[in-house]
Parts: sequence; C-alpha cells; structure tokens
Amino acid sequence: MTKTSSSASTQPRTVIDDCVSQLRADIMNGNLRPGQKLVEGDLCEHIAISRPSLREALRVLEAEKLIELVPNRGPSVARLGEREIEEIHDVWNMLTGEGVYRFASVAGPKDIANLSRMVARLKSASRLDNHLEMLAATNAIFNTILTKCGNDLLVEMVYSLVSRINFLRAQTLLDQQWRHLCIEEIEQMIAAIRANKPAAARQAVRTHISSACKTATKIMLSPKRAGAAQGRVFGSGKARAKGERQRQGQDALRVVALPKR
Repeated sequence: MTKTSSSASTQPRTVIDDCVSQLRADIMNGNLRPGQKLVEGDLCEHIAISRPSLREALRVLEAEKLIELVPNRGPSVARLGEREIEEIHDVWNMLTGEGVYRFASVAGPKDIANLSRMVARLKSASRLDNHLEMLAATNAIFNTILTKCGNDLLVEMVYSLVSRINFLRAQTLLDQQWRHLCIEEIEQMIAAIRANKPAAARQAVRTHISSACKTATKIMLSPKRAGAAQGRVFGSGKARAKGERQRQGQDALRVVALPKR
C-alpha cells in the first residue's frame, strides 16, 4: 500500500530502483532483521552495485523508515520498539476505522464484488504460503476502501505510514496462526460492509488492527528475533531463493496511487 505517483510506473527502472527493491524485499522477507548492521562492501558485492549507487538506495530506504543511517556507525535495519509499534497501529487504527466507516456508507454491489475477489486472492496466497502476496492482497483491499472513503487528506495520512505498516504486517503474516485470523477478521469487516452496517465495519477493522498490533509486538520483541539481528548480512541459500521468487510480488506493493482528485 505504498504511495506512488501515477507516472512513476511508466518511468524506466534504474540500478538504484532495483537495489531499493531487493533490499526492501530482504527486509520484508526477514532475511535482513531489525537492528542488523549492513556492511556496504558485502552489499555492493552481493547486489553488484557501486558504493555511490548503494548509498542512494539506502537513503531512499531511510526516507521510508526501513533503514537507519547513523554517522560513524554505518547503516542498519530500523528497529521498532514496543511504544513505536503501538503508536503506528494506534494511528493506523483511528484513520482506517474512519475510512472503512465512510466507505461502508456508500459502497455498492460492484464494490462488494470487487472486495470479494480480493479476499479470494488473499486466501489463494495463504494456501500457497506466500506472505508477500497476502500483503499485496490486503493492501489492495484497503486501497479500494480508502480510495472511495471521500476524504483525500485521511488517505494521505494513512499513506504516510505505509512503509512501516507494510513492514510490520509482513512480519505478522509470517505467523501461520495469525494468517488465518487475518482472513477471518477481514471477512467479518466485509460482511458488515455488505450488510450496510458502517459502525460494525469500523469495529471489525479496529479489532483486526488491534490483533495485528499484538502479533507484531510479540514477533518484533521476541528474544529469538533480537538474537538473529547479530547474524549474517544475508539469509540462507533457501531463504534467498524464496526472496527472489517473491520479489516481484513485493514490488507490486509500491503500485498504489492516491485517489484521483
């Protein structure tokens, strides 16, 4: 659910774009862990990119709040504390809840049918054990809702958080139990929209985001994950191969435009 300009997708990709996509995918896949130090020489060799271009890519990811650039210490994957995780979800909860309420008040049969197709895509991705495709599907659902909520400023405020929201949601979708809960909660939200019950739809999405917050907090603050941040720059060969297969789906997360004014 990343905001991009309508013309961005028509511009030719650069080496920096490819590097940003690869590093972002590694972060979303968990190959690069929160707090993990990134060694520029190793990254340049692995991605086959020059150091100046790598640094440009890292600055892009820093702007997305996925990378921290600390003077004299080098880059590292951003680490979110418990309070930051709660604050991100709290703001996301308030804004998206209102967006869902407004959408449910005006949604028609075509909107409901469109959301149903997206839920089918979400379920298919779950069966294929593709958490990044699940992330893309949930982003499509909420983008559809927000683009018709009737408040462009609300949408812009949500999109200002999307990099961190996507990162946290990608981690929660690695949890098999929460994947099933995620689908159930989204189906409950859509059932309320179908029944023309805006207040119930708003409560359903707030319940969903609250459960996402609890799972994200548990995963991000687990001792096992903290220890993993001290490991190698890149994951195992199997993990890397999986990341390569899923990168195309992760890139699709960036193709979400703001509503037309």
